[in-house]
Order: sequence, then C-alpha cells, then structure tokens
Amino acid sequence: MVRNLRAILFACVFALAVVSTSARAEESVRAAPQAERQGGSRAAEDGKGWEISVGGGAMYGPAYEGSDRYRVSPLPDVSVAYEDGLFFANIWDGIGSYPLQGENYKVGASVGFTPGRQEEDDRDTLRGMGDIDRGATVNLLGEYGFDQIHLSGKVSKGTEEYGTTAKMELGSMFPVSEQLTVMGSVGATWADEEHMETYFGVSSAQSARSGHGRYHADSGIKSVGFSIGVVYSITDQWNVKLMVMGDQLMGDAVDSPIVKSEFNPSVLLSVGYTFDME
Repeated sequence: MVRNLRAILFACVFALAVVSTSARAEESVRAAPQAERQGGSRAAEDGKGWEISVGGGAMYGPAYEGSDRYRVSPLPDVSVAYEDGLFFANIWDGIGSYPLQGENYKVGASVGFTPGRQEEDDRDTLRGMGDIDRGATVNLLGEYGFDQIHLSGKVSKGTEEYGTTAKMELGSMFPVSEQLTVMGSVGATWADEEHMETYFGVSSAQSARSGHGRYHADSGIKSVGFSIGVVYSITDQWNVKLMVMGDQLMGDAVDSPIVKSEFNPSVLLSVGYTFDME
C-alpha cells in the first residue's frame, strides 16, 4: 500500500511538471548543477515574466552510485519559471517557489522526487539487495550571488527509506561571446544515517541473499563533486548544452561492498528550445 502511494505521488509530481510546462513558463535549459541553472535567456537575466524551455538529450553515467558499469540514458529537459523563480517546475528541483527574494539572494521550497534504484541496474552486484522505491522529497532551497559567483544550498527530506540529504554548491558562469557561455561548479553532499544505510548499507537479510558482507553506513559527507560545461546558442531560441560531471564518494560510502568505483564521471548532451513570454 505504501509503495503504491509513493508511486502515485511520484507520477503526480512528474505529470504536474510536464503539464505546467506545456501551460506557459520559462527558464532556459538548465542541467543539475546550480551554476548552469543561473544563466540563459534574456528573460531569465531580467528576472521578468514567464519562460518555458523544452528539450532533451542523453546522459552517459554510472548505473548507480558507486557502480563500475556505465550506460546511456535518455533525458528530458523541460523547465518552467516565473519572475526569477517566484514559481518554477523542472526535473531537477521539482515544483516550487522562491517567495523570499532580495537583490543577491532567494529562499524557497519545492516538492521533488527520487528515482530510487533497482536490482536490474546491475544484476551482478545488486542481486539480492532489493529495490529502492521511487519517492517524493520536500526540499528547502537557498541561493546567494556575488559578482559572478553563486552559492546554493538544498536540504531534501524524503521517506524513511530516503532519509535526509543536504547539498552545498559553489558555481559560476562566464560568457565567452554572445553565443558561448562556460560554466562550472564544485560541491559536497551530506546524508543522514537512514539515507546512507539505504544506499550503501547491507543488512543481515541482504547479506544472506546477495553474498555481500554485512555493512553499516553511518551519516556523514557522502560525496564531493564538480561540473564543467558549455552552452552554445545556435539562435536566440535554440541552444546546445554539454556538461561533464564527476562525483567522488566519501566516508562510509567508499567502503560499502556494493561500491565498485569510488569516482563516477558522467556526460550530458542536450538540445533545447526556449520560449519567451512577455
């Protein structure tokens, strides 16, 4: 029953994001790193009106956190924004709002989702570990900008299975020309014991089924990472985005029996079209 409710909530969140996007909106195509979500079209720079961005691409990355197997996955890239985030909907932060905004800062909240993890992601390593269900999260968001630098924070609280995570990121964007923008960011993610146990721990039952040794993962810094990317504007509306990202697992995550690679790089390539609405 609980699992079904989680699946329904996840479907509602995703559907609402897509429906809201097709209604009207804006924010140029952004990838997961905060630095990339800071720039884009003229409307986003002015912080006025609605903006809608529709696109898609593919990501090449690990099958799960700590995997040594990689795969290519299709990735929709759809986002909506109004008045510099007074309302927004995207696949990275979910659906939410920044009601508190100043000249250099904004604070808000959103409802998002977690993709979970399935044994079929890597049958050799995850067989017997069980699936981690998809679920919803409630997120507290904050951003502060000075000059070309942007500091962002995100605290996510999910189901008991997901637990709580907190991410801090420092990023920047540099326009090289009217068409080309370079961006980058560095950050760290902390996770509580529930989250670490779910994604990196091995219980007695899991150990018996999988053959992995019993393992307890405590709370702490889960990972540190970076992103480097470019956005090229083909026209005023069309753009191409290339991102290279990497995450280094830390703390108790590194010693987990299911972690086969401590460092996980990934590459994202996408094409997007932005609609500006006065």
